[in-house]
Amino acid sequence: MQLMKYCLTVCLVFSMSSLHADDTEEGSSAITFEIGQDTDDSQEAYLNVDTGLENGVHIKWMSGGTRLPAESDIFETRSRSIGISSPYGKKVVAGFDYDYWGNPDTIETRTRRFKLGTNTEDWYVQLVYEDRVTRLRTNGSFINRRGVVVDLPDTADINSNGRGLDISFYGFFPFSINLSYMEYDYDKDLTAVAKHPDFLLILFPASTLSMTTGLESWRRSGDISYSFEWGTFGISGSQSESVVDESIASTGSLYLILDINKNWSSTFTWGESGTDTSDETVRFARLGITHRW
Repeated sequence: MQLMKYCLTVCLVFSMSSLHADDTEEGSSAITFEIGQDTDDSQEAYLNVDTGLENGVHIKWMSGGTRLPAESDIFETRSRSIGISSPYGKKVVAGFDYDYWGNPDTIETRTRRFKLGTNTEDWYVQLVYEDRVTRLRTNGSFINRRGVVVDLPDTADINSNGRGLDISFYGFFPFSINLSYMEYDYDKDLTAVAKHPDFLLILFPASTLSMTTGLESWRRSGDISYSFEWGTFGISGSQSESVVDESIASTGSLYLILDINKNWSSTFTWGESGTDTSDETVRFARLGITHRW
């Protein structure tokens, strides 16, 4: 279950910190509050703010977290994000995000994301580059075969970078289609976590190692939506491969956006997530409310 919770959290952080031009109009502002729960009894809440300045530049900020059942290895993870983007509706759109995710007692990630996109009448195409540091908490020390206590650094860092492409097509209005792909490179061979778990348990807590399976070698996602006068209905899905054990995590969801009036809307999401190494799935539901001005 740790893997699925990790992937769900990462996907949510990514989606909430990557607003496109059609989500918030150029020069306008929006605030969104979203809560969710899954069948593993984990709960999540996020607040996302997108502020449009007079010159069209957007400042984005997100804060939230996931609370897991008390008997789990990791009780809580936190997410923070801040970003800036040039005007959404221009021919060329550039942006930068800085994301934090994790728990200092187990695993933390800090990501710098650079984005460069272009708008045409029917298309939005965006290149993405990510620079990430993943920090793992160690056991602090271990006793070797001679019975001597060996001190360890408190943490160990893994550096990675990612490259991706995000494509949106609006030429079939009221349909809208989005496809995205990311792949990642790491400075360490993380397959050792799966090949030598007993040895690594000497160095790292079990909870830390279990969360590393959520580190991705690639991720792909797609979304198709249909706009009505009163809102939007959509279907989205994603898959990612663990760089540790090559397992595939999949998530699928349905969402409904209801336009209450020109300033307020609400979003309902239902979905499920699972891996190809387990028959068990996690079902989740989210509710969000957005105010625009």
